[in-house]
Amino acid sequence: MPDTPATSYSNPAAYERFMGRWSERLTHSFLRFTEVQDGQHVLDVGCGTGSLSRALVCSRAMVKVTGIDPIPAYVSFAREVVPQRRAQFQVSTAESLPFPDGAFDAALALLVLQDFIDARKAVCEMARVTRPGGVIATCQWDFQDGLPMLSLFWQAAEVVAPDAVFRQRGQHPPGQVATLNDLQALWQRCGLSHIKMATLELSMEFSSFNDYWQPFLEGSTPTSAFAAAVNTQTGGALARVLRDKLSRVQPDGPFVLPARAWAVKGTACIPRR
Repeated sequence: MPDTPATSYSNPAAYERFMGRWSERLTHSFLRFTEVQDGQHVLDVGCGTGSLSRALVCSRAMVKVTGIDPIPAYVSFAREVVPQRRAQFQVSTAESLPFPDGAFDAALALLVLQDFIDARKAVCEMARVTRPGGVIATCQWDFQDGLPMLSLFWQAAEVVAPDAVFRQRGQHPPGQVATLNDLQALWQRCGLSHIKMATLELSMEFSSFNDYWQPFLEGSTPTSAFAAAVNTQTGGALARVLRDKLSRVQPDGPFVLPARAWAVKGTACIPRR
């Protein structure tokens, strides 16, 4: 999860239903990209509800995971859903990791880089606590064109409540929209080597419009809290407009939405002798 006030992300169970299912779906391709090996000790930065940590301990019999997140409620939730002894969780910000240099074989961050207070400092901290030659990797949604689940919502909101959308984006500006080139440049600025990038694509099946829309109404993030408020204030007009925008995928029955994320990895530099 991002380094934001706990009041913005106060319900991890609702967050799991809203965005967690997307995170879980993405973990498999992201882990293949990172090439983390079994038996390694991995740092999960911004672990949130534990999707990445859970995937690691379930897919690798000997891997150990330490997850950190700034929000205590999410750390507690991750401990409950990933009860294996090989996974530990604690409260910490990404920009000031409470670990010695070279403590981990790899440091990963799943879908949170855009929300860090200081992304460069967070990545440099990830590199500091990773052993020389270890992997530092992240992935980030393509917020510009690659997440229709949210972009369709914002299009509908602008139709029914343009002034509210303008105010909301002023109070909660969207995370940094990064391209693959932006991520590569950040990894270079942090002194990482052997940098590689990838495009990760997936799709999500929804059983109905309600399956898609109901998690928006549970208020687990600033965006979903805004959705619930606007829908109430407009007498349900937001949901009706959004349903119309999804008409081409038959919202009263099952439908599928795609998603795309950018991924980057590099290795911590081996000190020169």
